[in-house]
Amino acid sequence: MTDRPVTVHVATVGLSLFDTLLADSEERIEDAVGDYDLAEEIHRARDRIHDPNYELPDRKDEADRVSDRLVKETSSDSGEAREELEDLLTAIRPDKWPSHISAELASLAADPAKASHRVGENETVLLIASDTGRGLRAALFNALAMTGGKVDRVDYLPEPEGRVETGPGRVAIVRLPGLDAEQDKDFLGAMERLGEFGGQIKNLMADPRSTCRFHLSGGFRVALPFLLGFAQALRSLYGTRVTAHAQYEFSTPPRLIELPLSSPRSDDLRGKLARFGKDGYFTGKGRPSQDAVWSGFAYEWIKDQCLWRLTPFGMALLKLAPETRGEP
Repeated sequence: MTDRPVTVHVATVGLSLFDTLLADSEERIEDAVGDYDLAEEIHRARDRIHDPNYELPDRKDEADRVSDRLVKETSSDSGEAREELEDLLTAIRPDKWPSHISAELASLAADPAKASHRVGENETVLLIASDTGRGLRAALFNALAMTGGKVDRVDYLPEPEGRVETGPGRVAIVRLPGLDAEQDKDFLGAMERLGEFGGQIKNLMADPRSTCRFHLSGGFRVALPFLLGFAQALRSLYGTRVTAHAQYEFSTPPRLIELPLSSPRSDDLRGKLARFGKDGYFTGKGRPSQDAVWSGFAYEWIKDQCLWRLTPFGMALLKLAPETRGEP
């Protein structure tokens, strides 16, 4: 639990960083980093950053392989994987990368509360990675750019409810199993698990002066509606301490626009999601709460199944606020 105020930044991670780092053209890399010698080192090290020619054919197997390596690379115990990563960082110098090299770094740099893509001593960045090998690897190098290449300030959570705890001055990569959009069932299951990740935010938000800022400009685009629902659920619990932002791409310099978050007050949560199962479907008779604001917002009628089902907001809230399951 954090004993001082902290600003928590939450964002999903896409592959925009790899569009640059893994480019075939050395000139394209140089245009991005603004340094010929550094571009040459990055181009030479592309296979060590992430070599697509050696990816496992099965997406899940590949994600598991990269996840296992991330555990070893971010472990405090010195080992071969960690040593190889440290050696790679000496060559590609993420501490010298500019913010425009990826959408995630650019969004942080555009935040008026930061004006830099580096994580400060009173900040924590939580990167929600897709459940793919490339997605996890891209998250790692985004995190390293945010910490100035310091691996000992990067945490990795293979499971959203994992025991690894992060804190101020650190960047945490959170893997959501199933978040690869290959199958609707797996993807929706991954989004349900966002609520399990709420425990990390609860610890970071312990100080009443702490705030949480969601960055919804890029990353895994199909996950953004779910992340917005998660932000709305947190706002129900923490009020205006939780905000959501998107980058306005056509402004110079880039800036963020605050997005509206519609959430019921925390004193209006009790029992509103009673009799909804863990799968998100309503198990009771009749219909859920008659409160108009909840219908279509926290749950919706699925016509072809003749069932009520939680929305992304409802799924997150069911996990984050146990009182929603009780009697009204």
